[in-house]
Amino acid sequence: MPLGPARFLLATSRYLLRAHPGPPLRVRPGPGQFARVAQTAERALRHAGPGRCVVGALPFDENTPAVLAVGRMYSTARTTVATCGAAPARRAGPSAADPVYLAAVAEVVRRLRAGDARKVVLARSLTLAGRFDPTVTLDRLYRNNPGGHVFRLDLDSCAPGPDAHRPGVRGPRRTLVGASPELLLSRHGDRLLLNPMSGSAPRHPDRALDRSRAAELLGSAKDRREHALLVDELRRVLTPLCTSLDIPGRPDVVATARVWHLSTRIQARLRPPVPSALALAALLHPTPAVCGLPRAAARTLIDHLETHPRGYYSGLVGWMDRHGDGRWIIALRCAVVGRYGIRLWAGAGILPESDPDAELAETSAKFATMLDALGPLPVEHRLVPMPPRHA
Repeated sequence: MPLGPARFLLATSRYLLRAHPGPPLRVRPGPGQFARVAQTAERALRHAGPGRCVVGALPFDENTPAVLAVGRMYSTARTTVATCGAAPARRAGPSAADPVYLAAVAEVVRRLRAGDARKVVLARSLTLAGRFDPTVTLDRLYRNNPGGHVFRLDLDSCAPGPDAHRPGVRGPRRTLVGASPELLLSRHGDRLLLNPMSGSAPRHPDRALDRSRAAELLGSAKDRREHALLVDELRRVLTPLCTSLDIPGRPDVVATARVWHLSTRIQARLRPPVPSALALAALLHPTPAVCGLPRAAARTLIDHLETHPRGYYSGLVGWMDRHGDGRWIIALRCAVVGRYGIRLWAGAGILPESDPDAELAETSAKFATMLDALGPLPVEHRLVPMPPRHA
């Protein structure tokens, strides 16, 4: 069944949520924006009627405006069983050398070895010129990624005003679409669920080699350490807020169509007064899975070395109801579709022992999720070089 057009949509194998956003919430961007967003959303929902929710997206960077609105939510149960067999033999990701990204990774490694930070997540982006239908792309994303969180958000309908920052492809119709594997959090009453992911490896079409890659990832000291940094930081932040916190002692390995991930499922009971889902998201975001550690040092390196602002890539997409319950997904494997093109992002976690070529290959595998959903590209679609951020 096609998902169809929607100004806000979040679909998994179990349910499909649609919303029709109303007037956008207006929150001043800048330091402290995420906390202000949570407070504004809570106030707006206190005066909203039954069935109303806040829906939309938080950016990666607090200097980029959040795009959130109060709207009516419609939920439909789905019965699709989430399965993931061998990686499909679709189009390969962009494997050509990217000397700018390789140099940036090498610089991050040098800074990490000098003690400037413990981990930095470094992203790169691609732009395809041409016309793309976000509804068709969304349906393909759902078909190719039945176990993921497939989302769509009309950025302009939720934008706080005509002067809002416009990351991604310029144009009057911008749609954020993606199929993220990672749940930041889900809150229901005092119960909290998180599913952090960090440490990954590209999948292989051959089943035996694919299983071997999964086993290697699970046994990788580097990837296990990267994952532990994430889980330990979440434990540090959540412990004062919880009466119980259940964190498994070792990660599992889970698959998307293109990538294996190390994954830990965290369950907790929140201490009264229970924070809202958006207040918790504002406290945790951005996690070490998309930024690094320490957060401030990692952000400094990201701002200096990434060639283009992330916008809503590695931000959050989700919803919250008037009871404070909600679900927030990290916006990964995503793109912004504009009238004349589409921009994609992918990132990798860099540690002192990281190899630049391996990190480039990891981002290429992650790009493939979106490239698969675009289908065969006509001749007029082409990669557009991106100028450096600081040019």
